Parts: sequence; C-alpha cells; structure tokens
Amino acid sequence: MLFCSNAILQLMGFFYRAALARSAPASALGLNSLIMQIYGIIVSFCISGLNVAVSAIAARTERSGIRALLRSALYIYFALFAAAALPVSLFPKRICLLALGCEDADRDLLLMLLCIFMTGIENVLKSVHMGTKHVKQCAASELCEQGVRFLLVIMLLRTLGHDTDAGTVFLIILGMTASELVSVGILTASFAKLYGKCERPHGAPYAVKLVKTAFPASLTALSSTVFASVGALLLPGLLIRRGMAREAALAGIGALNTVYVPLTMLPMAFAGAAAAVIMPEISHSVSVGGDPKGIIRKAFACVAAGGAASFCMLALFGPELCSSVFGMRPDAALFILLSAKACVIYLQVVSVAVLNGLMRQRTVLAFAVLGEAYQTALTALLAPVLGLMGYAAAMLAGELLRLLLNLASISYFSKNGMAFEPTI
Repeated sequence: MLFCSNAILQLMGFFYRAALARSAPASALGLNSLIMQIYGIIVSFCISGLNVAVSAIAARTERSGIRALLRSALYIYFALFAAAALPVSLFPKRICLLALGCEDADRDLLLMLLCIFMTGIENVLKSVHMGTKHVKQCAASELCEQGVRFLLVIMLLRTLGHDTDAGTVFLIILGMTASELVSVGILTASFAKLYGKCERPHGAPYAVKLVKTAFPASLTALSSTVFASVGALLLPGLLIRRGMAREAALAGIGALNTVYVPLTMLPMAFAGAAAAVIMPEISHSVSVGGDPKGIIRKAFACVAAGGAASFCMLALFGPELCSSVFGMRPDAALFILLSAKACVIYLQVVSVAVLNGLMRQRTVLAFAVLGEAYQTALTALLAPVLGLMGYAAAMLAGELLRLLLNLASISYFSKNGMAFEPTI
C-alpha cells in the first residue's frame, strides 16, 4: 500500500517539478534548494529521530498506552522545535547572509519555521500510525497533502507576482505550509477515531523511552543533514572557484536538485515503503523473541532488484527524458553518477531501517558521521576541479561507504544475535 501511495506521489512530483521548472527561474530554484538545506537541518534536529523512536516504540506498546505515547512525543517535539526556531527567529537576516549570501530571503526563513512546525506534528502522528500498522491513513494523508501542495504552489506562481528569487521561494514555501494543514487534519481525525477512548496506563515511562531512542537517531539525522547541507551551501562558492558566475552556479544547482536528483530517486517509492514497514516489524519481532532474518533478506533482495532495473532505465533514457519534459539536458556521465548514487541510497535506507529496528541507533549514528564527513571532504576536493561531476562523485563515494559499514554491522549482529542494545 505504501509503495502504491509513494509511486503515485513520485508521479505527481514528476509533473510538479516539470511545471515548477517552467514557472520559476532556475536561479530561484537554486535559492530554494539552499533554503531547503536549512529546512533539512531543523527537521533532522526536531523530527527525524523522534519519528524513529515513536514508530519503534508504538510497535511494542499496548493499545491503552498509545495516547500517552503521542502526548509525550508531542511535548518532546515542541521543546525541540522551540530550541531550533529561536535563533532563526531572532537572526533571520544574518543567517541568510551567512548561509545563502543574501539578506532578502529572511521572510522565507520565517515562513519556513511555520511549515516545519506543522510538518513535525504531522510526522509524529504518522509515526504512531505506522508503528501500529494503520498504513492506509498515512497513505491517504500524504496523497492529499502533496496534491494540495502541488496545485497551490503552481497556482501561486502563475497568478501572483514574484519578481525576485526570494519572492518566488516565498510562494513555494507558502504552498507547502498550507498543504501541511490538510495532512495534520486527516491524521488527527484518524487518531481520534482509533484511540480517542483509550486511557493512559499508570507508570508508563514513554518520555524516557522516547528520549533514549530518539537521541542517537536525532544525532544521526542531524549529523547527516549538517554535513550534506554544509556541502550544498559551500557548493556555489566551490563552483565559482572553478570559474562559474554565481547566477550560473545557482542555476546548475537548481537543475541538479530540482530535476536531475529527484528523477533518479523515483524508485525510492518502493525502497522507502520497504524501510518504513520493516522497521516496526523487526522491532516487534525481536521484542517477542522472533527471528527477523527472513524479512531482512527479502527486503534487501527486492530493493536491490528494483534499484538495478531503475539504474539501467535511467542510464539509457534519463538525459533524453530530462530534455523533453523539463527542457534541461544533463551531461550523460553526471546522470550515470547520480543514478548509481540513488541505487546505493535505496539499499542504505533499508540497512538503516534494519539497524533502527534492532534499536542500534548508536551504530547508525557512527556510520552516518563517517560517511558524511568523507563525502564533505571529497566535495571540497573535487568540486573546484570537476564541478558538479565532482560533487556527484563525492556523494556516491560517501553513500557507498556508509552502506558497506551498515551491511557489515548487520552481518555481525546476524551471527551474534539480534537482541536489543541493553541501554534502550
């Protein structure tokens, strides 16, 4: 069900990006991709680790404790969001100048905070539903949200004036924010229907459990996002060092992040669905003394087969598809590197889901830091020499290192038992 939902979302996103590429200048899309790096850092700090914790713990929680789990998760999220939003709210222009190289995107950052706030509530609700195997509600809310988002953003761009790049990005984020209200409403109504009459059991230490599980997972997401964002935010300067003008550099980054990379990530619809499903399944299986090795093997086999098929198709037809649909034609070698990186990521997200299901968040954290640090260092070395090709090669190398470390860790735990870490 998640795969079908994700596949429809990917198809919608495909046409959305085609319309976006024709409704906004490439330099505005480049600025939007840079602002999304800041967005990603805040989301990874506030939301990503908490998602892992809520989903895993919900899979092992009795029905009577779900309301208490949600309440504890929301309290933790509100505290994390306040800590992350305060510096952005106080110094938006300075952050824009330091991170983006301009001051006129401060309104975009402030609106982005509201979008993130709603996204966090949505993700906590979604994690509860995923952990308790209520998948169809998540699929429905995501489809409705993204449909509203795509329509609103394109409508706003085509009907309202946006003479500057910052003004264009403001309209894009405005559409994103409005669409979050749809998914939050759907998931809140679903939760009330499913668990509205459940009472909290006395003495359930959900806050402690959530913090213990979420802390290393949050550090993993934050470290990965920070390293990736540092590389992305440094990329315009690195390309300028190679001899490109700033506007040309932003246009190249906009095409890369808005068209080329999303196109190569289309099969993520299946890989992401597999990862979302197996994590709570593994957590539940191990908690009752089961053996999840069969689930793990099948997940890797299916995702690897899908990734290999997608690589062949994209390597053959991807550049021509970009040219005919988006009006942008990437270098063939660049597109092959991006397609190979995507295949590695498909397997990597499954490996991370397996380790998180085993509650090995600290292992995931260590490998994420190593992989992202390696990638950032390679970006600084290769991008000034090879341009976007160097950036793509650095991303591939970093993701491959992380995948190999994850697979070695899973093999070790398979041979030495899959019990939870004693500290969790």
